[in-house]
Amino acid sequence: MQKILFILALSATVIFQAQSQDFFRAPDFSQIERNVKAEASSYYYPNLMRKYQSGTTQMTPEEGRHLYFGYVYQPGYVPTDTSEYNSKLAAILSKQSLVPEDYVNILQYADALLLEDPFNLRALNAKLLVYAQDNNTEEYKKVALRRRIVQDAIVGTGDGMSEKTPFYVIKVAHEYDILPFLGYNFGGEDKILKGNKVNYLSLGENRFGVERVYFNISTIVDHLSVHGGGKM
Repeated sequence: MQKILFILALSATVIFQAQSQDFFRAPDFSQIERNVKAEASSYYYPNLMRKYQSGTTQMTPEEGRHLYFGYVYQPGYVPTDTSEYNSKLAAILSKQSLVPEDYVNILQYADALLLEDPFNLRALNAKLLVYAQDNNTEEYKKVALRRRIVQDAIVGTGDGMSEKTPFYVIKVAHEYDILPFLGYNFGGEDKILKGNKVNYLSLGENRFGVERVYFNISTIVDHLSVHGGGKM
């Protein structure tokens, strides 16, 4: 029952373009790699990234999938999360009230994080906060579209209810960042299962009675095993 309730809630929250992709489908990394590297492909990566960064054009679910998961085959992909701007941004956002200077710094830190990770949901959310405060509708819409593309790419890969149907992510930080979007709070436990390809996050009390959400982190583990260790 809890799985049914979760899927119904997710369906209501996320509007998938179901006519062009299966509801939940694990990424085919081999195919994605071939597509994003082929200049003649409609999924050629530089073109996808330009489209994403513009924030003015909708992307199909398959384009979003290639954009997000195809990033692991780009030179700039780093699965670790060690930027100094994470703590700086968190410090400002934890304040009870913000002054004009804080909003300037939020944009600065968010942009710095997005240079390192263009799919950083915390940074995108922070920018939305500033643009909402400034009533900057045009920029708000652009960032909201980019956030939507990232969220849909992740939640289109599974239901997160078991290690056999996990959400796929290319960075562990994205696990934590997607939880509020799903209506959850982190419950305090982060455990990697045997085999190191799937981990779960425990959840705080929620109306669906869901205790854990599972994530596939195979691309992260594989990258670190090839390029050396690091904090996920």
